[in-house]
Order: sequence, then structure tokens, then C-alpha cells
Amino acid sequence: MKKNHCPLCHANEFDYYRAGYEYTLAKCSQCSMVWDNHPPANPTKIYQEDYYNNEFPKGGYANYFQGMKINSRTFRKRLLKAEKKLSGKGLLLDVGCALGDCLAQAQNLGWNNPQGLEVSEYAVEFAKSRGLSVCQGDLFNHNFESNYFDIIMLQDMIEHTTNPMAQLTAAYQLLKPGGLIFITTPNVGGFWHKLLGPLWYHYKPEEHLTYFSLDTIKFALEKTGFSDVESKPTSNLMSLEYILNRLKYYQPTLFSLLLRLARLLNLQKLVFSLWIGELEAWGKKTVNNYQLSVIS
Repeated sequence: MKKNHCPLCHANEFDYYRAGYEYTLAKCSQCSMVWDNHPPANPTKIYQEDYYNNEFPKGGYANYFQGMKINSRTFRKRLLKAEKKLSGKGLLLDVGCALGDCLAQAQNLGWNNPQGLEVSEYAVEFAKSRGLSVCQGDLFNHNFESNYFDIIMLQDMIEHTTNPMAQLTAAYQLLKPGGLIFITTPNVGGFWHKLLGPLWYHYKPEEHLTYFSLDTIKFALEKTGFSDVESKPTSNLMSLEYILNRLKYYQPTLFSLLLRLARLLNLQKLVFSLWIGELEAWGKKTVNNYQLSVIS
């Protein structure tokens, strides 16, 4: 079904532009939000076992399992930042938690029973096998009470949805007054997007459905009701093997050769902190006078 209204400001004026081979996206003429206005009928069906371990040059993961230790270091860094912002640990919900690496790190850091939501049945079962508290569902299908969590994390998740404002509203309702939301997502207005244009790596047909910039994610959070909103580019820890695997999208022969060489020299596990074209955003659930009178 075509979605010709902006998912952020709901304007119906937009331009098309090329975002890859035979792939076009819509860009709102009013707020500059970017989205796929021909999304798949069932966006969640791709999140099966092969999503986490495949040979696709784009989409899913070349080998999620190989990168779990490195991913965990990125999650640990984010959780420590969240602790500072919260002035301690609290009740945490990781939405789109995949195989549970962030939750495992939260447990290791002493967070009290961190919770996860994930649409993939395979990922939920895998996370549960690790002793993690994960439910199959999403922000519209769960058993959590309103005003419950101190922080909700949407890490590389919101770009997979067709209605991001509804997602943010649902998250807002689950947060305690003064609670935090944390988001990471590709930055459609960033340096790498501007440099690569239609070759930008984060353009992923049928997988990434909405694309935020620093300005539009800030606008979305403020429109939802969040205060103290901040958005900025963010970095990720990545192994040389992961980097070369993904660069094969651009030059398969060259980067396959470099990957074999890296493995031969036992360099594939080298880790780098890279700015790969993503942003992070934070917001606080507003504490209004009514809420203050309720909790006092």
C-alpha cells in the first residue's frame, strides 16, 4: 500500500529521489523526512534465522554471532552513558533487542531485570536460551504497564518501521515521568550519506523504511512530547572482518581479497571505533504539574 503522507508531519507534498538501483524514496517537502512510500505488506517477515547469518552484501548480518563480543562493547558504552544520565540504574526496556546482547551487558553491569521486546521468534528463543527476559512483540503488543520504565532503548530499530510517530508515542506512554528514551538510527543527513548519495550503505529496500536526520529525529521526539532532546552523530565499534565484509557491497573482488589477507595475517579481529553514518538521540518524558501531583 502506498504511503504518500509524511510519517512525521503528515504533509502530502513530497519529491522522489533515487536511493539505489531501481530504488526510490519519498522526501517530505515540508519537514524533509525521508521514507519508503511503497513498503512491504509484512515488514517483519524477513527477521528469520538467516537474517542473522547470511551472505547478502546489504541487509541483515554477515555473521551476527562473530560480532557479538564487539557489539556488546558498543552496548556497554551506551549503557554507561545512560547510567550517567539517569544518575544510576533503573528499569530498562530494549525494543528490537535481537539476540539480547544489550540486555546481557545490562545484566553484567547490575541493571535490575532488564526487559526486551523483539518481533523475531528465532531471536526471542535465542535470547531466552541465554537466560534473558525477552517477549515476542513490539510497542503495540506487550503486557507492560504505562509509566513503568526508566529508560527505553530503540537501537537500530525505528528505521525498520512504517509509523515511527506511533512507536515514539507508545514508548512515551511506557516511560515514567522523567524517564529517558535513547535511539540510534542511520543519519540520512550525515557526511557519509552526502558523500555516497544513492550508494549510501544504509539504503536497504524492504528493510529500512524510514530515514531520519539530526533535525527530523529531534522534531519527532519533541512532537511526541519529549523534552531535553539532543541528537548527534554516533560511533560504533567494529571488527576489521565486519568492515571488509560490508565493503564487499562496493567492490566484491577487492574487499574479498583484502578479507582473505586479513584472515591470513590474523588481523580480522582488530577493532575500530568508526563514524559509520548513524546518529543517536535522547529525550526525557515531560513531568507536567499533573504528573508531579500524582507522584508526590
